[in-house]
Amino acid sequence: IKITNEDNIRIIGVLQGAFDQVIVNKFNIQVCRSDIRTLYGSNWLNDNVINFYMELLNQRSQQHAGQLPTVHAMNSFFLARLMVSGYCAVRRWTRKVDIFSKQIIPIPVHVNRTPSHWSMAIIDMRDKTIRFYDSLGTNNYAVLLALKTYLQQESLDKRQRPLDSSGFKLEHVQNVPRQYNGHDCGVFCCMFAEFATRDAPFTFNQSHMVALRKKMILEIADGKVWT
Repeated sequence: IKITNEDNIRIIGVLQGAFDQVIVNKFNIQVCRSDIRTLYGSNWLNDNVINFYMELLNQRSQQHAGQLPTVHAMNSFFLARLMVSGYCAVRRWTRKVDIFSKQIIPIPVHVNRTPSHWSMAIIDMRDKTIRFYDSLGTNNYAVLLALKTYLQQESLDKRQRPLDSSGFKLEHVQNVPRQYNGHDCGVFCCMFAEFATRDAPFTFNQSHMVALRKKMILEIADGKVWT
C-alpha cells in the first residue's frame, strides 16, 4: 500500500476544518469530518465509517459485475438488532434485495463491551459457509448461530420455502491477521470484508494499519475504493 506525498496533502485537507462539515453524502449516509477523523491516528472507527465502507464494497461489486463476486454488505446495526429483537426487527431490511442471489454477505459485528470491539462475519453462499473473522482471535458461536437462523427465517419469509441449512457450515477462521493494540479492530474488520469480497488472500497485517487508515480516508472522501 503506497501512500504518496500528494495523498498525504489531500488527507490533511480532508481532516482540517469544522468537525460538523459534511465531507461526502452518498448511499443515504452523511459522513462528516468528525466521522472521517476516527480514521486518524489511534481512534476507534465509528458506525458511520464502517457503514459507508460497506456501501463502497457493494458499489464495487455492482460496478465490476461478472468480474467480482456479487455482494450485499449489511449495516453495522443489523446484527445487534437481530440478536436483541429477533428476525421481525430486521425483516424489512432486505425488502429491496434478494440476499440468496448474492455470493458474499459481509456483516460487521460490534461487540458493545468495555472496551468495544469490531469483528466481521461473512456468509459465503457459494460454499454455504458462515465465517467469523476476529483480529483478536476470539470466537463467537452466538453470532454464527444467529446468522444461520436468520437465513432460515429469511428464506421462509421472502421465498416461502425452507432453507436446506443442513449443508451450511459455521467456521471460526483461524490464522487471520491479528491486531497488537486496542484501537485498530475497525480497520481489520473493514479489511476482512474488502479482501474477501474480491476473493483476495489476507495480505495485510498490523504494520499496514497506518497506511490502510490513510487509504480509507481517501476512499471515503472520493466515494470509491482503490482496488
